Formats: sequence, structure tokens, C-alpha cells
Amino acid sequence: MADEKNKFNQIYNTLVNPDEDPALNIREKETLHPEDNASEEKSDTVKPSTQEKAVSGTSLNYYDNRQQSYQDLLELIDDAEKELADLKFRKLLMESDFSALLEYFNQIFVTKEEQASAIAKGALLEYFTFELIKPLEGHGLQLSTNDFSTWESKYFNLSYRLMDKNEIGFSFMMPTSDGKFRNEKIKLMEVYPESMTVKVFDEAILTLLKDCYTNHIYTSGQNSMFSREMNDVISHMKDLGFEFDDNLLDNSKPLDRTVTIPHKIPVDVLDQIFITTMNNEKYDFKKIGTENYLVALDSKQTVTINQDDASQTCSLTMNTDRKNKSLIEFFGSYPFLVPLTITD
Repeated sequence: MADEKNKFNQIYNTLVNPDEDPALNIREKETLHPEDNASEEKSDTVKPSTQEKAVSGTSLNYYDNRQQSYQDLLELIDDAEKELADLKFRKLLMESDFSALLEYFNQIFVTKEEQASAIAKGALLEYFTFELIKPLEGHGLQLSTNDFSTWESKYFNLSYRLMDKNEIGFSFMMPTSDGKFRNEKIKLMEVYPESMTVKVFDEAILTLLKDCYTNHIYTSGQNSMFSREMNDVISHMKDLGFEFDDNLLDNSKPLDRTVTIPHKIPVDVLDQIFITTMNNEKYDFKKIGTENYLVALDSKQTVTINQDDASQTCSLTMNTDRKNKSLIEFFGSYPFLVPLTITD
């Protein structure tokens, strides 16, 4: 019996470390509860992870960006369509004759029933003004590369711009006798496409006479060339249907015009005219009133001088009888009369 006990102890010692506390190897039986496992599984299923939240935010940003890109694309298409329409309109302007350009001018600038870009409006003004002064094409007419909205010809330049009442104002410059240009442009005329009328400023013609014969800025040959070429333009514009008021530039009919000088004619000017006429048997100088004078020239042409003490002004009536002349051509033949027209 004792031998069997010893043998059992030997077998036990081979299975258990004698230095280890046997109590530590004793594990109490655990009781499992199925509902606890189900709760843990449910909790794990419902609770989203941090990674899942990030994916949802990225998806939202993508659709926002995509919608913004879509709107940007629509705007680009709209801009492209407008630009294409504008290009087609500018092409149409280039192909148009004067009648069509006149219609477009009234639709865009006058009635404003049509819209156009700034570039198209500038092109319309360019083509329209070219048609107005087209006779200058024979004198090297071209658009200036130095001045904005300016046409250059061989003998003078014409600048144009759209005015407040949709009229087109023209100003001109001529090279001076030394080949330079004067600093200020001279207002020449205003064109009213809506009413098809033109107003020529007589002051511009008087300025030309003064600059030629008094200030010696221009030569008489330049003035004559200007008068001749601008009368070609006037004739052309009349053919287009424009009407002109009586003016000092038009040489299509006899000159019979009265202009008011804002001061009385100085005595020394009258004396010099008197001396000149007395030295030419074809001329005469007559006093026809207290301060009224008649200068008789050849071919029944006359200049009547009426001084007004009350207003301290003078009215000049110029008559070329049956000869078609502008004032430039008329006084070009009688330069001694130019001092009568000096307004300053």
C-alpha cells in the first residue's frame, strides 16, 4: 500500500511544478450569459467607426464640387455663345452697305432695341463713318494708328466720336506749314443719323481763314484743298440722303450768307479795305448808311458790312451772285477781306 502511494506522488510531481503555488492553478468555473454576447454584438454593429464618418464627408464634398463645376460650365457655355453671337454680328457689319449700317446704328444707339458689345459698337462707328467720308479714299484714307477714332488722309485728319444725342461729331486737323499739327482739333460738323441731317460749324471755316491769312499756320493751297475734298464728302453725303443747313463750306450753290462778328470792325481794318478797293478799278467801297458799307467786287459779288452800336457787333453779308463758292474759295480770291471775319 505504501509502495502505491509513493508511486502516485512521483507521477504527480512530474506534472506539476513544485515551486508553483497550487492555488494559482485553480480556476473557478465561469458562468456564461447568452444575452451579454448578444448585447456586445449589437453594440459593435450599430456604432459607426471614425473611418465610416470620413467617407460620408468626402462623398458630400464631391457632389458639392461637382455641382459647382456644372454651374461654372454653364456660365462658360453662356459666355462662349455670347462671344460667338458678337463675332457673327461683327462679321455681318463688315459685310453691310450704308443702308444696313444706318439701320444698325439706329437700333443700337438711338432706339436701343438691339444690344452689342463695346467692340461691336466701335466697329459700327468705324464702318459707318468710313461710308460717310468715302470720297477721301482716293486721297489715301486710312484709320490712324496713332490717334483713337481718327481717319487720316493725305492732306488732313478727321476724328469722330459719338455725342450725347447720338450724333457723330467730326473734328479735323491739318499739318501746319512746317509739317506739324496744331495742338487743338477744330470742330467741323455734327452728323445726325436719326434725322439724316448735318450741321457744319461756320466757326471752323472762319478759323481756317484766320489761321491761313493772319496767323500763317496754313497756306492758301491747303485751305483750297481742304475745301475741295470736303465738298466731295458733302456731295457724297447728300447722295446718301443727308440734308445740310446753309453753311460757309458748301460750294454747291452761290454763297449768300450773313454771319455775325461778336465785335465791331476796327477802323484800321475798314481803312485798309478802302485803300485796296480804291487801288483796283474793278472794286468799289461805298458807305450806304451811318456805319454801313458795301464792298463791290468783280462779277457782281459783294460784301455788306453792318455795324451795330447798340450790341457792339457787326453782321457781314457775303454774296457771290450766281457763282457757286464756299467762303474759303470766295475769300481766297479776295484775301484782303479776311480781316473782316476775325472774331477775336
